[in-house]
This record gives sequence, C-alpha cells and structure tokens, in this order.
Amino acid sequence: MIAMMNARKKLLAVLFVILVGGLFGSANAQSRTENVILITLDGARTQEIFGGLDAEVFRSVNKNFEKTAAYKNYSAATAKERRERLMPFFWKTLMVSHGSIAGNRTLKSEAKTTNRLLFSYPGYSEILTGQAHDDVITSNSHPQNPYPSFLDFVSRKLAAGPNAVAEFSSWDAFMRIATNKPGSFVVNAAYETYATNNNEINELFRLQSQVLSPWPSVRHDYFTFKIAMAHLKQFRTRAIHIGFDETDDYAHDRNYERVLDALNKTDGWIKELWEFVQKDARYRGKTSIIVTVDHGRGNSTKDWSDHGQDVPEAQYIWMAFISPEVALRGEWQNAETIYQNQIAATLCRFLGFDYSENNPNAGKAVARLFSE
Repeated sequence: MIAMMNARKKLLAVLFVILVGGLFGSANAQSRTENVILITLDGARTQEIFGGLDAEVFRSVNKNFEKTAAYKNYSAATAKERRERLMPFFWKTLMVSHGSIAGNRTLKSEAKTTNRLLFSYPGYSEILTGQAHDDVITSNSHPQNPYPSFLDFVSRKLAAGPNAVAEFSSWDAFMRIATNKPGSFVVNAAYETYATNNNEINELFRLQSQVLSPWPSVRHDYFTFKIAMAHLKQFRTRAIHIGFDETDDYAHDRNYERVLDALNKTDGWIKELWEFVQKDARYRGKTSIIVTVDHGRGNSTKDWSDHGQDVPEAQYIWMAFISPEVALRGEWQNAETIYQNQIAATLCRFLGFDYSENNPNAGKAVARLFSE
C-alpha cells in the first residue's frame, strides 16, 4: 500500500513538472521577440513582388526594352525565376528559411487596405495607427497626424528613452505621419537632420544634401537605410520603421527600369539588415520583422503607374512576416484575407503588448501568425 502511494506521489510530481514546464515553455515561446522592425516599400505592386519583371508594362514605356540592362538582369521564363532574379535574397533565403508572405491572389491569398483613398498618407497612417481615417486624413498634405501610432504606444510601454523607438523614412511627410507627439522619439525623414554625436550619421546628413534626388520631398533611399542602420547599431533600438520611397517615385515618373532597380537595391538592403540582426546578440533570435507596402497600383499598361480612388486595383497589397514566433514559410495559400489595419497590433503582439490599449478600434493582430 505504501509503495502504491509513493508511486502515485511520484507520478503526480512528474505530471506537475510537465504541466508547469509546459506553461512556462509556452509563455517563453510567446515572448521571444524583444525588438520589431517595420519595413515599407512605397507603392511596390503585387505584380512585381510575386511575378518579377512585367514585360508588357516594360514594353509600354520603352519599345526597345529588351536591350536594357534591367531586362537582361531581371528577365526569365517564369514568374518564380523573374522574382528571384529581381529580389534574390527575399525570395531565395528570407521566404524559404525564415518567413512567409501573404497577398498572392493566384494562390487565393489576399491582403488589402481598409482605407478607400489608396494613396500614401492614409495608407501609412493605417499601417502605423491600425485604423483608417478616411473622413479626416484626405490628403498627402494633411498636417500632424492626430492619432497616436504603434511607435508612440511602444515608446510609452518600453519607457526606455527617446532612442528606443525610431522612424527613418525617405519621404518628408513622415515627419507628420509617424507620431501625434513630435519629440517623443527620433523621427527623421527626407533632408531633415537632428543633433547627434554619431559621426557616420552626421556625414550622411552632409552627403544627402549634396546628392539630391529628382524629387524635392524625397531623399534617396540609400541615405534612409544607412542612417537607420547607424542608429540601430548605436542605440540597439527596440522598435523601428524604415520607409523606402523610390519604388513609388520612379513609378509615377513611368520609369519602369528604375522601379525594377529600386526593388533590387532594396532587396540588398534587406539582406544587409538581416545579416546584422543575425550577428548582433541584441537582435539575433529576438527580432520580428514585417515588410509591406502602403498601397498597390494599377494592373494595366495604362494605369500601372497610378493609384488612388479611381484605381481599385491599388487596394491590393502584400505583407511578409519574419519572426522567431512564427513557423510559417513561403507563400500563403487558400488563406483568409488580411488587412493593413492589422499590422500595428501584430507588431505589438510580437512584443507581448495588447495594442487595443492604445486604440480599441484598431484592427486585431493577424491570427494565423499566432495559431500555427
């Protein structure tokens, strides 16, 4: 009898250890992310992201397109080969071994905006705040965003000083879009500068004013990326948005060759960022990344360069997710539609924060990421 009681006690003890271990293990698995990075490629169409070079579009702007360097660099027989030539790191490494992407409608996966305006300020505000405000934000010239962003929220939750959260973007409007309280954290966009003891950043500030882009409100993406990287390395920032813009600017100029080159260059910068994340103890295995876009564009040779309310195709976007929390790999298939207003809550959930504290009307975190 005593032997049986001892056996039962041992069994109960083992079960208790397994239960407690499972509970703690689950909690730890849900909180591995300590840092989040949001990357946006302004107006990058789903057509190029999933299909690479679009020969019909290229032909429509350059009848001799087959003689161009871009055609030689990025053309291939299949959509898979073309996109891999255009963005080799993203497709052959990141989406194969580390992340997944939604928005390829040929695989029955949709990602859409909820704002109906389909241009940049409303799109970025939806991304950053988690909610469309079509009745308020009706122009790219809208003044300071009246709504707090997820960056504002994370900055308050971390309470780790102004350098724990940061915004670096090529378009000057982000000085207005990124926060409703300027000065709460570092926001740097276009040709703006700020006081810093970082010699690399100061030199980049000097050079950006010497190497002007064709667009007065936009600096070259190279400077945005290098300034953001220098800041990351100095301060080990916990939450950052890096906003690239040239994919949109060249598209509006109907310069398709440069649109392709911009996507290819951005792929290289994403690779550089990823390699830094993997080598740095502060970020390795503790960082979740979302790569996405503010709006799509038209799907014909006439409107591929356009977006807005009169271009319904521009509502279709894409989202890529790379996270130690998520086992999904490759392209989403037969998946329920996800929305731009879910990005803010998803980034916060990666960090273990409930974004509804900041905005109860915001979209919810993307459920699939946390259920598989």
